[in-house]
Amino acid sequence: MTQDNDGHTNMTLDEAFKLGINLYQEGNKADARDVFEQILSHAPDAAQVRQVLAVLDAEEGNLEQAMAHINHALALTPDDLSLLFDKAQLLVQQGKNTAAMEIVERLFVAAPTNPDILNLRAQLTDKLGHKGESRRTHALRDELHQLKNQGLAEEIEKTMTLAANFMADGHVEQGEQLYQTILTLEPDYPPALMALAQYALDDEAFGKAHQLLLRGSDKAQAHPVWQLLLIKAESGLGHYAHARRRCLSVYKQSQDPAFLRQLLVIYLNERNWLEASKLAKQCLREDPERGELHYALARATFEHLKQHHQFTHEKLTHCYQIHEKACQYVTGKHANTLQAQLGELDWYLGNIDSAQKRLESLLADSPDDHALRFNLAFVYRTQMAWPAFYEANEAGIECGRRLKYHGELPRWDLSRPESDAVLIMPEQGVGDELAYFHNVPMVVERARKVYVGCDPRLEPVLKAAFPTTEIVPISRTDGQDIHIPDHVLADINSWVAGGSLAGICYQHFERHLYQQTYIHASATQETPWQSVLDELKAQGPVIGVCWRSGLAAATRNIHYLIADELGQWLTKMRSLHPKVQFVNLQYGDCSKELAKVKKQTGVEVVQLPGLDLKDDFVGSANVMASIDGVFTAGTAIHRTAVAVGAPCYVFFAGHKDSDPMQAVAMSGHQEYAFCYPPLMNDKKPLLDAMAQAMYRDLLTG
Repeated sequence: MTQDNDGHTNMTLDEAFKLGINLYQEGNKADARDVFEQILSHAPDAAQVRQVLAVLDAEEGNLEQAMAHINHALALTPDDLSLLFDKAQLLVQQGKNTAAMEIVERLFVAAPTNPDILNLRAQLTDKLGHKGESRRTHALRDELHQLKNQGLAEEIEKTMTLAANFMADGHVEQGEQLYQTILTLEPDYPPALMALAQYALDDEAFGKAHQLLLRGSDKAQAHPVWQLLLIKAESGLGHYAHARRRCLSVYKQSQDPAFLRQLLVIYLNERNWLEASKLAKQCLREDPERGELHYALARATFEHLKQHHQFTHEKLTHCYQIHEKACQYVTGKHANTLQAQLGELDWYLGNIDSAQKRLESLLADSPDDHALRFNLAFVYRTQMAWPAFYEANEAGIECGRRLKYHGELPRWDLSRPESDAVLIMPEQGVGDELAYFHNVPMVVERARKVYVGCDPRLEPVLKAAFPTTEIVPISRTDGQDIHIPDHVLADINSWVAGGSLAGICYQHFERHLYQQTYIHASATQETPWQSVLDELKAQGPVIGVCWRSGLAAATRNIHYLIADELGQWLTKMRSLHPKVQFVNLQYGDCSKELAKVKKQTGVEVVQLPGLDLKDDFVGSANVMASIDGVFTAGTAIHRTAVAVGAPCYVFFAGHKDSDPMQAVAMSGHQEYAFCYPPLMNDKKPLLDAMAQAMYRDLLTG
C-alpha cells in the first residue's frame, strides 16, 4: 500500500479483491459490492470480479444483471469451468433448462466426477424427462456419495449441532462456515441448506435464501419446512403469485395450518386487506388463542377501513373492539403497532384525550419512532395545540410521509445567511401547498434567491403572486423521491419543506400566516362563465359551495358532507335570504349530486360553464374574489379562498367535545371554522349555525 499526497490509501487490484472477499465472508455484502464495483471501474474486464458481482446480484434476485456479468466474463475466458457452471445455475433459476443442459453436458465431459456438476446434471435430466441419462447420472452420483460418505454421517451430525450452537450464541460467521463445511462434504445436504436459508430470511436476504433452497429442491421438496422457507423467500422477493400458489398447493396436500398462516402473511404483504381479514377469521376459528392471527385480523381490518374510508360509528367501533381483543394475545412490536392503531382510531372516534394519552405513552418508550410522533401531530392539530403540533409535524419529514426527498444540503431557517438561494419543497396535496405558500414572503425577504417547488397546476397563480421567485413545477409519484431540476440543485444553498414554514413563522412571529393573502384577482380576457356569474350577482348575493374532496359522493368520509346534508344547508340559507344564489366550487364529477339536491330542495347550485375547478386555479381564484363568500369543506377550495381573501366558512371534524354551534376565527381574512364531533349523525345544528353566521356576516348590510 502507498499513500498519495492527499493522504488517501491506495491498494493494488489484488489487494482490493481480497478485501472485497473478506467483507463478503464477514457478511458485509453492501461494502463488498462497493469494493468490487470500484475495482470494475478501474478494470472492467476483471473476470473474477464480475463472477463475484454475479453471485451478489443473484442473491438479491437480480438475475438479468448477474447473467450480464457472467457473459462478459465468459467473453474473456470462454473455457472457464467455474464461470460456465455459474451460468448454468443462473439459466436454471430463469427456467431455461434446455440451455442450461447444453452447458452442463460440456462440463460433464470435462469433469465427470465433480459432485456439483453431477447434482446439477441429475436435476436437469429429471426436469427435461431424460429418463435414461437421469438414471445413469443418479447412479454415478450415488456411487460417489457412498464412497465419500462412509464414516461421514456421524461427523456431519456433530458439525450440524456445533453450527446450530454457534448461530444460537450469535456467532453467525463461525456457524455459517461450519454449515458450508458440511456442504463441502455433502453437497445440497438439506438440513444445512435449510439452516442457512432460515438465517438468510432472518436477515431479509431473500435472494440468497431462495438460491440455497433451490439447491436442495431435489432432496427436500417434500419436506414441509423446506416448502415453508421457500414460500417465505418467494414472498420476500415480491413473487406473491408464486408464493400463494405454493401455499395453497401444499396446504391442499398436507392440511398443515402453517401454510394458511403463511398465506395470511402474503396477503398482508400484498396489502390485500380484504382477503387477509377473511383468512384471519377462518384461522382463528381453528386456533382462537394464536396471537399472530389476532394481530393479522386487527391490522387487516384497520387498513381496509382506512383504504375504503369506512368512517362510520359502526365500522370504527367494530375495528376498535377487534384491536382491544387482539391486545390480549400479542406482545412486543405487534402490541405497540396495535396500540398505535388504537390511538388513531381514538382520533377518528373523537376521543382526543385518549388518543393523546395512548400515543404519548408509546412515544415515551420509543422516542425515535418518527411515524408515531407524526401521528401525534394530527391529534395536536385537532386540539389546536400549536407548539406541540409544529414540533411533531417535523417528524413527518424524517419518516417520509410528508415528502420523499433525501438531499444533503442544510435546511433553511431564520438563522441562515441572506446570501442563500433557497428551494421551498412541495409536499402532500395541492391544498396543503396553497396553505404553505402564505409564508413564501418570509423566505423571499431573507434570501438571495427563492425557488418555489409546486404542483404544476399552481404554476400560473404562483408566478403572478411571487414574481421575484422562480416557480419550479414538480410532478410527484407516490413512494418515489422528488426530482429536482439540475439547474436548481446547482444554485441552492439550503432547502425547506413548505409545511415547515408555518412552524418557523409561528415560533418567531406568533402567527401561522406570514402574509394573510397572496393570490390577487387578475383582469383576464372574457371567460365563458363570467356572464353567467354576472347574471347571478344581479339576482342577489352569491355564495360558492364545496362540500367534499374529490372522493366519490358515496364515500362517507368523516370530514365531508353528503348530498342530503348539503341540501339542508341550502334550504336554511334560502329561508334566511330568499335571493341568495349559489355557484358550484366542487371539483370532480358532482352533477348527479347537484341534480338530486335541486330535486329535493328546489335550490339550484349553478355550475359555471368552462370553469375547470380541478386544474384552473387562476379561474377559480377569480370567481372567489368576485363572490360574497365561500362555504366549504377542508379542501383545496378552502385554501384557495383563504389565499384570495374571500370570506370563508369551513367545517372540520374535530373531537367529541367540539361545539358545532361555535365559529372559531382562524388565521385567514374572514376565515371561520366550525368544528363538530366526527361521528355526528345529525349535522343539522352545525349546518344551521353556519348558515346563521354567513347570513349575519355577509348577507345583512
